[in-house]
Amino acid sequence: MQPETKTCQNCKVEFVIASEDFAFYEKLQVPPPTWCPQCRTVRRMLWRNERMLYRNTCGLCKRSIISIYSPQTPYVVYCNECFHGDGWDPMSYGVDVDFSRPFLEQFKELQLKVPRLYSFVVQNANSEYANGAAYNKNCYLIFVSDHNEDSSYSYGIMHSKNVMDCLSTLDSELCYEAVNCTKCYHVTFSEDCSDCSNVAFSKNCANCQDCVGCVNLRNKRYHIFNEPYSKEEYAEKIKTLALDTREGIAALQEKLAAMATSHPVKYLHGSRNVSTTGDYIYDSKASTECYDAEALEDCKNIVFGFHTKNTQDAYVIVENSQFSYEAVSAITVNNVKASFCVWTDFDVAYSDTCENCNNLFGCIDLKKKQYCILNKQYSKEEYEALLARIIQHMKDMPYKNERGVVYGYGEFFPLELSPFAYNETVAQEYFPLTKDDATKRGFSWREPEARNYNITLRANQVPNTASEIQDSILSEVIGCEHEGKCVHGCSEAFKITESELQFYRRMNLPLPALCSNCRHMRRHAMKNPLALWKRQCACAGDVSANKAYVNTAKHFHGAAACSNEFETSYTPNRPEIVYCEQCYNAELA
Repeated sequence: MQPETKTCQNCKVEFVIASEDFAFYEKLQVPPPTWCPQCRTVRRMLWRNERMLYRNTCGLCKRSIISIYSPQTPYVVYCNECFHGDGWDPMSYGVDVDFSRPFLEQFKELQLKVPRLYSFVVQNANSEYANGAAYNKNCYLIFVSDHNEDSSYSYGIMHSKNVMDCLSTLDSELCYEAVNCTKCYHVTFSEDCSDCSNVAFSKNCANCQDCVGCVNLRNKRYHIFNEPYSKEEYAEKIKTLALDTREGIAALQEKLAAMATSHPVKYLHGSRNVSTTGDYIYDSKASTECYDAEALEDCKNIVFGFHTKNTQDAYVIVENSQFSYEAVSAITVNNVKASFCVWTDFDVAYSDTCENCNNLFGCIDLKKKQYCILNKQYSKEEYEALLARIIQHMKDMPYKNERGVVYGYGEFFPLELSPFAYNETVAQEYFPLTKDDATKRGFSWREPEARNYNITLRANQVPNTASEIQDSILSEVIGCEHEGKCVHGCSEAFKITESELQFYRRMNLPLPALCSNCRHMRRHAMKNPLALWKRQCACAGDVSANKAYVNTAKHFHGAAACSNEFETSYTPNRPEIVYCEQCYNAELA
């Protein structure tokens, strides 16, 4: 088929369905989407509250729990032990299909009755304040993070120990304010570094030691702002930089930002890809517009996908999943469509939090079941006959919300079926909105609870260096520098924990002036957006096109400008010098 241009039912912007996508939709037996890719991404993200935690009560055992669901929500929540225990039966909530009403309207009613899993944690030890987290020990406020120890205030950390305030950092130890770093030791205020130790305020360095303020270095030691020093000179110079003071840190961050824009960046964060577009993507093949991903093949519009094939439109899909569409929080799935929290399932659609199941449609919280619809059991023959009727019914009588948006078969769940408000979810992090904008677009909004903190220490009163911090800081309520006036979910105030204080002293770092939410959003803003722009390589021969950088090596195109074009997440108006992979690698050789 030929490419087809459509108008998004939600935002009214035109988008193109590629010719090869029609074969995918036909294979999965779903109609083409009526929403543009970005609106579909937001719609899926609306189901992921990853970082907002509340004190709640298990609806079965009545013990106090830390949950992703506020007590004010209409849902009953169960702790992990009760949810997976024998004290209740989700099949007891089963209902017949009513063909006089839209199917998703009936699913919504079932959703309000069946208890929900309080959060998504697996086998953590002394790590109660976490979500999307597994196999962690002694961790606090970490999210979407597995196999960590003695770590806190971080997101997307894996197999790490003693890290704090980090984002997308893997296999690392003693790191602080590290973003997209791998196999690092004692790395602080750095981004896109790998195999580094004792490195600070640096960007895109690999296999470096004892470096400060460096960009694009490989296999170097004792460098400051890319200039080499002897070991003795380096030690003396470091003393003058005041790395242990808030002023020194601010000055180095400012200098690094300026320096980074005068050195080339590769058009994407990634390596070992073939015929792939997106960003922060590795070891993937024939995949389009995929982000924060690894080992994808024949995929499209994926965010946080790992080891997945032949799948489109998913947010968090991992561990050998395949042939799925419009899935959120999916683990080892096959032929799963329009579903949330599906784990080791196949042939499942329009279902929510189901494990080890097959042949489900419109089910919630089922485990080890098959041939069920709206939590009611059927024989194989009854299921297949009824399923065909429901699919046709969803086409003939689609769900329509108050804004007139139509959700026929093949569309993901309607916005109003999300268990969370817009500003509770990851959608607010990637696509931030004000309350007015969110409500105008049909999203729900959660008003923050009145905190009325008795702030005892303002941000400008926080000790300037680690050496000035007294033990009495543990009893202080520190006011966040943003004072709740930002769109970052500012908590307005925060306290320092005992383990946190020990970390700052060990790393010789001053205390933060922002709450953990604002710190997270500051790191989040350092990563590129989930979007691509067509650009040409900025290498103009011997220098960059803006003449800010002089090449250190001869490139394949000689003295002429590089003609390579690519799709990149660096917008055309950004100050970075964006090189194609060939020109970039030549500079790092």
